[in-house]
Amino acid sequence: MAGRPKRVMMLLSNPFRPDPRVHKEAKALVDAGYEVTIICWDREQKYPKQETIDGIQIRRLGPRSSFDSTKIFLKTIRKFWKEARKVMSSMKFDIIQSHDLDTLSPASKEARRRKIPLVYDSHEIYHEMAAERLSGLMVSFVKIYEKRLVKRPDAVFCVNDRFKDILGSWGAREVEVIMGCPPEPVASPQVIEDIRREISPDGKPIIMYIGVLEPNRNVLELIEGFTNDKSPMARLLLGGFGTLENQASSVSGSRYKFIGPVKPKDMAAYTLASDILVAVYDPSFGNNRDSVPNKLFEAMSVSNPIIVAKGTWTGQIVEKLNCGLTVKYGSDEVFQAIDELLADKKLYEKLGSNGRKAFEDKYNWQVMEKRLLITYQRLLSDSND
Repeated sequence: MAGRPKRVMMLLSNPFRPDPRVHKEAKALVDAGYEVTIICWDREQKYPKQETIDGIQIRRLGPRSSFDSTKIFLKTIRKFWKEARKVMSSMKFDIIQSHDLDTLSPASKEARRRKIPLVYDSHEIYHEMAAERLSGLMVSFVKIYEKRLVKRPDAVFCVNDRFKDILGSWGAREVEVIMGCPPEPVASPQVIEDIRREISPDGKPIIMYIGVLEPNRNVLELIEGFTNDKSPMARLLLGGFGTLENQASSVSGSRYKFIGPVKPKDMAAYTLASDILVAVYDPSFGNNRDSVPNKLFEAMSVSNPIIVAKGTWTGQIVEKLNCGLTVKYGSDEVFQAIDELLADKKLYEKLGSNGRKAFEDKYNWQVMEKRLLITYQRLLSDSND
């Protein structure tokens, strides 16, 4: 970019540990010559107040809050918004991006005050996610709030075509699908071998789930199965963070390994070290039904089959591309699918090959990054006219 680098402000309601989607987008902008600052909410008050990650400036704010209690979250979020706007008031930036609905209000007000472009990144259909914790009446209020606010941004990013249709029907402008696809996976063969040896000393195939550890994602069911007698030919590698983290870490077994949160830069090595990925989410929740886990694209990138739930958008994609198996949520079908893939080498290789072809053709970060940068260039060009 000619002249002074354009400055991007992002707002995020988690502490950026780092958040994989936010990290990919912010790093893409930094690599393209933008200066990026992320103001994020450290609810546990345990991360550095300021740090730089891959050229991204991180500012973490309070107040102390909770990921588990909706009541505490609602009592404290306005304090985070107030603190975020106070910090932003002393900073200069040319465009602002809100990540998820819980940061859109302060981002919208700041964009309007400065007369700069506003981007909204809808990681979730927020009221559908809220339905896992809130009553029906509260969910209705959140939906009304969400439908009103999504009309304000100059551009909206979302994770798949289903989200695009929903947001567009509410009046959102310039909706662009930017999926959480990974770049080409690269890792040292020695690092991959070390991971395999640590997780599976006897050389058994590795089944992997590294992601958000929350209810309705088959996490505890996988742990129970692998610490008992299910899928005896394989071992389970589990990682990530969330409300089930303590439970996941407290269980031990010869065929189960919990590694906690994994940094984005290390994901490729763990994915390359695995044999099958699992992302079986409960389709009775709208957010699970309509969204798409990054694990789908991670599996594609390394030619691994993936196992997902029937009745989800992800399941439809897996069946269409024939790159994995779909199973009924809440059943032992996930273990039956693991056993089937490990017993049938031809099926395993066919599904993995189909996924890799889809990754090369469409579902890769190079494609998504281009969409992001084109949107930013257009918005900033229009704002200068």
